[in-house]
Amino acid sequence: MRKIDCPITQDLLLLDALRLSPSSAAQQAAPYFDAIALRYSAYELSSGDPWAVLPDTGFLPVKEQLKSLYSTPPVVLSFISDLRDSLRGACPVCGRDALGTLDHYLPKSLYSEFSFFSKNLVPCCDRCNNKRNALVRGAGIGERPLHPYFDNFAVNRILSVQFEPDWRAPKITPIPFDVAGQELATVRWHIENVIRPAGIDEYLVDLWGTMVSELKQIFPEVSTIDDLKGEILQYERYERVVSQSPNSWRSAYYHGLGRNDEVITYLYGLLI
Repeated sequence: MRKIDCPITQDLLLLDALRLSPSSAAQQAAPYFDAIALRYSAYELSSGDPWAVLPDTGFLPVKEQLKSLYSTPPVVLSFISDLRDSLRGACPVCGRDALGTLDHYLPKSLYSEFSFFSKNLVPCCDRCNNKRNALVRGAGIGERPLHPYFDNFAVNRILSVQFEPDWRAPKITPIPFDVAGQELATVRWHIENVIRPAGIDEYLVDLWGTMVSELKQIFPEVSTIDDLKGEILQYERYERVVSQSPNSWRSAYYHGLGRNDEVITYLYGLLI
């Protein structure tokens, strides 16, 4: 997961252009475009917060038409395919090292009026896109998905990994890092409802297993515990740069590893 820039798309102008589109879906939905424009404004004012932007049943009569304009966009909505391929690095939604599709931050099954709203469409990987489904809120204020366009705190590290013994097969858990209040509630909810369903737990276990089995090849010149810690920190920095986020899964893994003296001592014992 990571903070990325909002698309530079004139969504209101696109609504006006859709009025002239020969698309049957656009023509059927056109009487609702003024109301959709108001919903766009409300979305931007609240940064897409699902606690503030509640579903509106007024768009149910054209729900399928609006969704169709996303799935089979007319030429005027060509930005959709461009946006899908616009990023490199870690998935902004879950942090996995993959991309290739678009996530509707507010799902189109509940918010069809945002089906082709650029600020509701986030480049992501297919794993997190398929796993979250229509989840938008938890039980308490702040419990919601992180919004890669609007949650500026995600430019910093907000995800780390906790290691707990037995070190031969440690418990490895993704955890929030350096956040408090509603931001902490958001990150906790996001970890449990987006990141973990996307497969981070299995990913981290596999990463640990590969690292331990190839430890002497990965750290061939380590002679002290401080050397090992330094190498781990270098891996964390490398993954942060390559993934373009401190909250990619690999960067979070090495960050948590580098902060745990017990597990580093265990790994050093395997090296000597």
